[in-house]
Amino acid sequence: MTTFSNTVTVSATLAAALILSACQSTSTTSPVIQRANSTYETTGVSSTKIKAQQNALDSAKKTCGSRQVIVVNDTTKYNGILGERTGRVIGQIGGIFGKTPTDTARNDDYEYMINFRCQ
Repeated sequence: MTTFSNTVTVSATLAAALILSACQSTSTTSPVIQRANSTYETTGVSSTKIKAQQNALDSAKKTCGSRQVIVVNDTTKYNGILGERTGRVIGQIGGIFGKTPTDTARNDDYEYMINFRCQ
């Protein structure tokens, strides 16, 4: 009877851990690296280009505090499994069937890299 009880206890503990880890939220802020000449670098990632840009800019704003963020240069990179155009077409077709466009996207499909300074 104790073996059964131990098995049930271990199974319940594992199930609870899985449920809690699934509910854990991920941070949208990215690490910021300080470079020469008072410039900084960060990268925002997300399932959409706009969200990736917003994530990078949020990290920059957090770094600059009350000062203004001046973007020195920026680049966007698409990392999706499908081509960017193909992903859009699938998203539009999915919309016809009630799926949102991000249902086929991963959280790291877009990278928005910026170098910025605070002014």
